[in-house]
Amino acid sequence: MNEKTQFQTNNSNPVTGGVGTQAMDRMAKSAHKGIDAASQAAHPTVDRAAAGAHRAVDNADQLASHAADAIDRAGVKGEELLATSTTYMREHPLLTLGLAVTAGYVLSRLLASR
Repeated sequence: MNEKTQFQTNNSNPVTGGVGTQAMDRMAKSAHKGIDAASQAAHPTVDRAAAGAHRAVDNADQLASHAADAIDRAGVKGEELLATSTTYMREHPLLTLGLAVTAGYVLSRLLASR
């Protein structure tokens, strides 16, 4: 008996579990075909998900940009309001003092009743 004949009759290979080499090749080819088919089927879904993620990032970027602009505008308006009120208080010191005393009195009465 030569080596080739001995190999063909000994099908109890511990690696293949008794399955012949040709059968293993067929199984491997079949597995590769299945993987390729699954990969081809998944590509459109993955592409749609990636496009959706890109749109979401773009929208978030636009919203952040708009929010930053609004905060900048509010900061400028706040600074203008502070400058205007400071100027008004300097021009009308007695009125400012009267309003401060009145506000203090009202706050003390509200807090004392509790």
